[in-house]
Amino acid sequence: MEMESSKVQEDTDQKIDPDLSVRHDDAHVSALDTILKSLWKISVFRKELPSFSEDQFVFQLRVFILNTHPMESNGVSDFLVTILDLLPRWKTGCEDDKPLKSKFEFYETPKKMCNRCKKDTEYPLELAYGLILIDDSLREFKSAFEDLTFENILKVERTTLMLPCDKEGCGKQNYVERMINTLPSVFTIALEWDNNETEEEISATTSVLASEIDISEIYKYEGDSIFTKYRLVSMVCLCGDQYNCIAYENNRWIRYFASKKEVIGDWNSVLSSFVKLKIRPDILFFENVMGQIMGKDQIVFGSLV
Repeated sequence: MEMESSKVQEDTDQKIDPDLSVRHDDAHVSALDTILKSLWKISVFRKELPSFSEDQFVFQLRVFILNTHPMESNGVSDFLVTILDLLPRWKTGCEDDKPLKSKFEFYETPKKMCNRCKKDTEYPLELAYGLILIDDSLREFKSAFEDLTFENILKVERTTLMLPCDKEGCGKQNYVERMINTLPSVFTIALEWDNNETEEEISATTSVLASEIDISEIYKYEGDSIFTKYRLVSMVCLCGDQYNCIAYENNRWIRYFASKKEVIGDWNSVLSSFVKLKIRPDILFFENVMGQIMGKDQIVFGSLV
C-alpha cells in the first residue's frame, strides 16, 4: 500500500484565527503538533526554512492547517498526507511551488512480465509518499520467515499484487514489480495498528524495524545515484492517548512528549522503550544519506548504535 497524495480543500483565503486550535479535538491537535515536530527533525526539511525556529514552524503551520482544513482523517498517515498537500500553500500561497512537499514524493512504475509468454506490461506512473504497513502482517512475515530483514519484508509487501497477462489467450497471473527512477529525499513508512496490542505483540512488531534501509533492496531502482541508503531520523508515536516524537539528535535517540524531553539512548534502548512503555510507532521518517559524513555515528548490522 502507498501513501498517496490527497485532494485538499481549495478555500484557503479565510482569515487566520490563532485561537482556532482550542475548538478542535485535543488528540488531533496533539497528532498535528507531533507530526510537525517530527518533520522539523529532518535536516533537508529544515534547510528549506532557514528563517524559522522549530517553535515558529510548529506554531505557524499549525494555525494555518487548523484554519484551512477540517481535522478529519482515518489515521495519522492520512493526516500527514493532508499536511504535505497543504505545505505549498502555506509557504508560498501557490500550489505549483512545491520544494517542501517534493522532498517526500517519488514515482513508482508498476511493471509485469509474464512467465509464460514473456510479454512485458508497463503501467502508468503512480505518485506516492511512502508505504503503509499493517502491524500484524509484519509479525506474520517475521514468524513465518525468521531470517527476513526489514528490507526483505518491505520488498515482499511491494510484490504481493498479481494481475493476469494482457496478451490475448494467455491470462496467466503474474506478480507486479515496482520500479523507481529517482530517489526521494525522505522515505516515509506508516504503521497501522489495532488498539489493543499486548506487550508481546508490540515487541514482535517493533523488533522487525531497522534504523537504516537501502531503498534499492525494496524497489527495483533504475536511476544512477549510488546513495540509496536511508537513515531513520524521527518517528511519530502513540503512547497511551498521547502522541510522542522520537528523534535522533547528537548521536542519541530522544523522546519528546507533552512539554518534556527524555534521552533514550541507542537503538536497542528505543526498541526496549517501545515495549516497556507500550509505545506504538505510527510514522517513520527515513532521510537519504546522500554520502554525508557519518561523524561519530556507527552503523552496525544496519542499525544505529
